[in-house]
Amino acid sequence: MTNPGVEHQLIQSSGLDRKDNYEQWRAGVASLFEAEPECDDLEGFSADLASYNLGHFLIGKSSASAQRFCRSKELVAATGVDHLLIQLYVKGESAYSADVGMGKGFAGDIICFDLSRPMRSHTTDMDIISLILPRSMIRLMPRAIDELHGARLDGSTPLGVLLGEHMMSMAKIAPQLAGPDGGLAAEVASVLVSTGLSAAIAAENGTLMDINLKTIQVFIERNLTNPALSTDMIMRQFAMSRSALYRLFEPIGGIADYIRERRLKVARLRLASVGTGRGSVAKLAYSTGFSSEIAFSRAFQQYFGIRPSEAIRMAEACIQLSRKPESREDNWMQTWLDKLRANA
Repeated sequence: MTNPGVEHQLIQSSGLDRKDNYEQWRAGVASLFEAEPECDDLEGFSADLASYNLGHFLIGKSSASAQRFCRSKELVAATGVDHLLIQLYVKGESAYSADVGMGKGFAGDIICFDLSRPMRSHTTDMDIISLILPRSMIRLMPRAIDELHGARLDGSTPLGVLLGEHMMSMAKIAPQLAGPDGGLAAEVASVLVSTGLSAAIAAENGTLMDINLKTIQVFIERNLTNPALSTDMIMRQFAMSRSALYRLFEPIGGIADYIRERRLKVARLRLASVGTGRGSVAKLAYSTGFSSEIAFSRAFQQYFGIRPSEAIRMAEACIQLSRKPESREDNWMQTWLDKLRANA
């Protein structure tokens, strides 16, 4: 039984022909992936989905035939969200490529994808539990969160078992979660996900970041849009010498590159907020802490491979498409993602 206060969507293959089942599934996941079934003729295709919007996070349980999924740069720009998607493979396997490399997940494993970045995957017949959490709920430093894209937590490890069982329990009781119960569930999920994925990063990298680095990263994150943010400002704030600050950030590419990268990622999430009129690129540049439009445009194109003006137009075009009356009914997932962003 579902609590009336829990917003939900169901897709049930029973009673639907293959084509209608696929179209409902494709529309339901369209804000996350472009989904393409392994069999072009849809013979044997089936997909069932139960999704719940608990305000602080989204959770869903799906069973579907083998497919290929793609989250392209264009889709990233169109949806404009930076939440994390955590998937537990209850059954099936997934071969995937994130922008940081390739990986493979097996039954019991938990894989994390950053929805602000592109990815591709090819799955076998699968049963999956999916959890979508706002970035702000992950209790890790920004740079650590950036390393989560494509991270895999081995389902046979103690933390893998603990997080997997918790996700299955949450999916089971999701229809009854509402109000304060949903908020409490979100807090517990945040702690377990952060701990489990931190362990996955540590296993891959063999190292954990120094606490001083984490403290400075938090300060940088809070001051990203301040044009005055600089090495000198950080040195004064933490009473550090320039050489000590440089040494601290050297393992992750240097402090200047780190600040620029973080600002560029914020800019990408704000593409749709500046409009397409004259001065939109300058507005985006100055609102994300860059000192000049020229420096911003050069850095943006170098990092993302596209001019900011083109990215802004693409984001606006996708927003206009989603606002068409015929798109609203089928685009419930995008509405949920936008609400989640607002609550973050």
